[in-house]
Amino acid sequence: MPAIDKTRVGAAFDRAAPDYDGIARFQHTVCDSLMGLLPVFAPDMPSPGMVLDGGCGTGYGSALLSRRWPASRIAGCDLSLEMLRLARGKSIDTICADLEQLPFRDGAFDLVWSSLALQWCTTPDVYAEMYRILAKEGVLLFTTLGPGTLAELDFAFSAIDAHPHVRAFSTPEETRMALKQAGFTDIRIECETRRIYFPDFRTFLTSVRGIGANQVGGERRRALMGKNAWKLAEERYETLRGADGMLPATYELVFGYGRR
Repeated sequence: MPAIDKTRVGAAFDRAAPDYDGIARFQHTVCDSLMGLLPVFAPDMPSPGMVLDGGCGTGYGSALLSRRWPASRIAGCDLSLEMLRLARGKSIDTICADLEQLPFRDGAFDLVWSSLALQWCTTPDVYAEMYRILAKEGVLLFTTLGPGTLAELDFAFSAIDAHPHVRAFSTPEETRMALKQAGFTDIRIECETRRIYFPDFRTFLTSVRGIGANQVGGERRRALMGKNAWKLAEERYETLRGADGMLPATYELVFGYGRR
């Protein structure tokens, strides 16, 4: 998997922060689903003393965690300072840091939670770092994206060139192996395909950019495209319009669990 420019990722989410919660309904529902899987993955999990929300964004997941475990101390970590400014209003500790190089001591947390953030990290490095900061018997609970995510975007831009326009996300099996190599046990992986729908190509792209997700393969090429190239991409995407008059966007979700 090619290296990710973390500075550009952080900047993209900084730009997205002011309007993020208003357009991130899909991301919020995924966060809700992850919380719903907790009794399935870890039915006997005790109340954690220290919790890290890795890639906390505006703190939606942190608020869920706080409601579930009001006595726990919750820290939110993100690359984006603008996201963290919004998260601070949710009564959590915040720190701006890279999930692959966290400024915490070994064994600092009983639970590391991360919803739709690990796809911006290098595998398997990030899982080794999660393992390092977890206490003995600590739990990692996360969602990330798998291959096939935003396949429609690749399809649309294939009218212009043969380059991939979406990041090559890890397969579920690659994620499982990365967890195992990091030292995790009791590993659980579940996958789910979800689709959201848009009235037109512009709204789709606005949504992707608005949640900071434009940091995918090919973003620099798209920035240099002329009007004719954009028109070709839009026309190709239009061929996917369904009988309901809407255009689809696919997300392949990977839900994961591991114990230290």
